[in-house]
Amino acid sequence: MSSSPLPLDADATSLVAAQANQLASSTVMMGQLNGNLKSIYLTGFNNWKISVDAGRAPNTNPPKPPMGYEVSRPDANGFQWPVIGITPVCDMPPIPEDHFTVLPRVANTIDIGKNIGGKWFSVGLADTFQAGQTTPPIPDVAGALHTYEKYGAPVGPGWYLQLS
Repeated sequence: MSSSPLPLDADATSLVAAQANQLASSTVMMGQLNGNLKSIYLTGFNNWKISVDAGRAPNTNPPKPPMGYEVSRPDANGFQWPVIGITPVCDMPPIPEDHFTVLPRVANTIDIGKNIGGKWFSVGLADTFQAGQTTPPIPDVAGALHTYEKYGAPVGPGWYLQLS
């Protein structure tokens, strides 16, 4: 049994074939690099968002998406490879609401919260109305006017009792 050498395909070892292989490899590599970069960015953004949602950080400086990879222009020998481009790897997710920055409170603000049973209501976050006072008539969601008396509490903002 004799073995004969396989014919050598001259096109498979040409410079053009090497350039095409390098471009194909670089294109696949670019996709993998961008996938990893996007995953790392979204994990970091989510970690930042958790701190903002918990009120430990303001929402004023969100992490920005990094620039993604793209295939370079051919060099002097015609080869191309992944390089950092000028387009972000993904869009920035929505910015969460800021729970860190304390807004100035306005004196004598009436903020009647949710009904907690019968004619008793919680006190809203913006409320600065004095305990022991009666509110002027305030419309409810149906438009009916009601007055409320605010009761203080040793701990917390207190409650409102609907009088009329």
